Amino acid sequence: MELKEQLEFLVKNTVEKLLSDIFSGLNNSSFSQIIEKTQEETNKLGLNTVELACSIIEKSFNEQRNKHEVVIKNKGKSRSILTTLGELRLTRTLYFDKNRSKSFFAVDELLKLEKYSRLDKGFKSKLVNMATVTSFGKASEFFEKKVSRQTVHNIVKQIDVNCLPKKTNKILKNLDHLYIEADEDHIHLNNGRGAEVKLIYVHEGIKKNSTRTELINPKYFVSISDDVDKFWSDVAYYIQSNYITTKTTVHLSGDGAAWIKYGTNLFTNCQYHLDKFHIHKSIAGMCFGNKNLRFKIIQALNNKDFVKLALLYKEQYALHNKRSERKAIAESMLYLQNNRLSIDLSNNVSCAAEGHVSHVLSARMSSRPMGWSVPGAERIAKLRAFYFNGGDFNAIFTKNNTKEENKIENYKKWMRTDDGSSSYFKPAKVVGLDGVTNGLSTLLRSAVTTKLQY
Repeated sequence: MELKEQLEFLVKNTVEKLLSDIFSGLNNSSFSQIIEKTQEETNKLGLNTVELACSIIEKSFNEQRNKHEVVIKNKGKSRSILTTLGELRLTRTLYFDKNRSKSFFAVDELLKLEKYSRLDKGFKSKLVNMATVTSFGKASEFFEKKVSRQTVHNIVKQIDVNCLPKKTNKILKNLDHLYIEADEDHIHLNNGRGAEVKLIYVHEGIKKNSTRTELINPKYFVSISDDVDKFWSDVAYYIQSNYITTKTTVHLSGDGAAWIKYGTNLFTNCQYHLDKFHIHKSIAGMCFGNKNLRFKIIQALNNKDFVKLALLYKEQYALHNKRSERKAIAESMLYLQNNRLSIDLSNNVSCAAEGHVSHVLSARMSSRPMGWSVPGAERIAKLRAFYFNGGDFNAIFTKNNTKEENKIENYKKWMRTDDGSSSYFKPAKVVGLDGVTNGLSTLLRSAVTTKLQY
């Protein structure tokens, strides 16, 4: 039976079984149950198709190998691989190449399967994606507990978050205004101490979408390190790589922390704005529900009348005798005085850093009781930023495995046409086929180039 006929047989049987199951239980089935059943049968069909393709590749290799140089060492060696379709079971033959004194599995080498790994790269990327969004435990449960929580943790731990794939614009944008907002999340470490995860995001402004507002082209950066210079250098490099800033006004907003103000030193035309949320929070904390006093303080700030502001705080301080209340009043006054040059409640520059910290960091790292190690917190924080930057989790393992794959002998070579429009397979040194003059079969070549023909 030819490959095309085998595939048609698989598809026909799957469709017939699926329709039979649907119509036989039509009275008791809901739409969601039909969808679930269809997904289940489709996954089974996918697994059967992949297993069939691998068996054809195995057979083709065996028929065309140089039988004097490459001998069969062991037949029927099984391997189980977890994929997003389900558990894939392969039966392979172990060959031995006399010239290289090397044992190998043809399918494993030709399809670049990781040695000794029970998890497909695509499956790993799904697990990391889920662990980034939820937790290690929920990520393992998402795939019917086929892997443990510890396995998910180990996979995430192997990722070098300092080498995550990055996107760059080929054309530099020239904008009149560019916005940078910053804040931090406070997390608990597993040694009983606390730590700060710093968040900076760059965007081109806001737009209204129905009843919501959205940032235009946001880019997120995170760090748990105290090296503020390195952190801001990454932000500055991104801006220089994507924007022409010679005539751009950079608006930097934050809560007044020294590490945030540090960013004003990196841009020639930078205006710093104290976050309005923290201004109102500071005022509310010392008014103790006195709305009239709150109104007078805001009015004084709008008029830049810091003499009147000091008088209002002095009167409020005199009215309270509790140490905690006086401390709140004094801290609020000191906060406003230290940031008086960056307070402007009338401008149109808004800052939503508090909300973004909650959404990007706190939802995963501090909203529930948990203790982090410093490397673990850094890793998850950067994966969260990667996720919200629209990163491709499949590309993580493609990039991280490049060094390992380069250690494997080059079994396949690719060539590209002069115009770069299409690629084709150039016969190269493939273990066991060196002496074959007629080349690989069409099926084997197409399988290697991921373009299965039949």
